[in-house]
Amino acid sequence: MALVEQPKKGGRHTKKEQEVRKLQVYDLHFEQNKSAVEIAEILNVNRNTINDDIKYWKNQITSELDPQKMVSKLIKQIQRLEIQRDRLLEDLEFAQDIDDKIKLEKLIAQINDKLIHYHSKVILDKKENHEFEFEEINEDVIKEFVRELILSDENPESEDKHSEDELKFDFIKRSKCDISHAERVIKKMKQDGFVLCELSSLAKKNFEQVLFLDLSSKYNIARFANLRGYLTINEFVGIRKRRLQIKQEIESEKE
Repeated sequence: MALVEQPKKGGRHTKKEQEVRKLQVYDLHFEQNKSAVEIAEILNVNRNTINDDIKYWKNQITSELDPQKMVSKLIKQIQRLEIQRDRLLEDLEFAQDIDDKIKLEKLIAQINDKLIHYHSKVILDKKENHEFEFEEINEDVIKEFVRELILSDENPESEDKHSEDELKFDFIKRSKCDISHAERVIKKMKQDGFVLCELSSLAKKNFEQVLFLDLSSKYNIARFANLRGYLTINEFVGIRKRRLQIKQEIESEKE
């Protein structure tokens, strides 16, 4: 979409000018992932006006689509991207040519950007209504916790799956905080996209397991780390290699 720079920051705009601006804001924010500040500078329009336009588009989208269907659609799209990313990671692991490695890393980085973009728009952007619940939780705290959880896991069979209670237990054990603080951390993680990493509690369970096992929701913590960019591509590759090496060592000891 061609961008036409607005001639003024203040003053009244005609209805046609407003419609053109809203379309430009949609393209810049939802398609190109630019912030309100960046858009205000590009279009030479007051930032409050841009915020109103973004809010307008969010209301339009949510009024036309059922939120649950939108979340389901987002999850499917994210899953497709992650399958593609996993294939690229495998290719990167065995790539020998430096140019091939650079190309693969760029493709993986692009997928990561798309994943962050999908989860951050409209459906999970509840910060405006619940900001007071999360303002005391610094994302660096979550990042450090998630990184330690993944990097310290040397179980070769690990799938990086954790329930909410398991995460709360681990966080309290590491930080020595109370349960209320741990719950706020989990809420902040959900607000940041953790809900998109929820796994089906009935997957791969037979009837007897369903009767006796804990069926509370589990989440893929590695998927969340990838979504938020908490781990680099090389770190993900290193984790895969280390777990594979441990598995091979265990199997060789059995022989």
